[in-house]
Amino acid sequence: VAVAEGAAMGTGTEMEYEVIHGIYNLLLNEPLARTMHQNLERVGGVEYTPEERAFARAIQSSFAYEVAPVESAAQVQEFYVGRREGGGGSTDVGDVSWVVPTAGLRTATWVPGTSAHSWQAVAAGGTSIGTKGMIVAAKTLAMTAYDLFTTPALLQEARTAFDEQRGPDFEYVPLLGDRAPPLDYRASVMNEDGAGGN
Repeated sequence: VAVAEGAAMGTGTEMEYEVIHGIYNLLLNEPLARTMHQNLERVGGVEYTPEERAFARAIQSSFAYEVAPVESAAQVQEFYVGRREGGGGSTDVGDVSWVVPTAGLRTATWVPGTSAHSWQAVAAGGTSIGTKGMIVAAKTLAMTAYDLFTTPALLQEARTAFDEQRGPDFEYVPLLGDRAPPLDYRASVMNEDGAGGN
């Protein structure tokens, strides 16, 4: 902001800004994550048919970098606790994870090596490869929910870890402050008919 203000002063112009989003890093919950991983190991990875393998190799041939083999979709990676300082990407689940113990998982709904927000992700997501990955995720989530409903000790362990990580005096405050959601943030670039303008 200070750089922009300085540039505006130096050029005789004005500047204004508005913060329209801000999210917390994910707060990891090892007891929940470990339970979910154990269930994922029970469900297993995604097995490709010969046709799916051929499709996956065709997709991988479009990558300009080396990737894991197609068969790696069937393998469940070893459990590890992610970096506590955060990683690439962002998600509003981060905010949720500071309010209630939270865990998540990733399954092979795309061909190994696929980047998010790419045409390769879209191409695989609408095929049986994407469906198989979603089924693996659904089974794993259902089994984990069952564990949470039937194992009070797991709930207590998750809550204890959650409270220890947040600290005794933590109070959730949205990074946006006390403001309404920016639901009209595209209004300035839209025509009256709702189409985008140049």
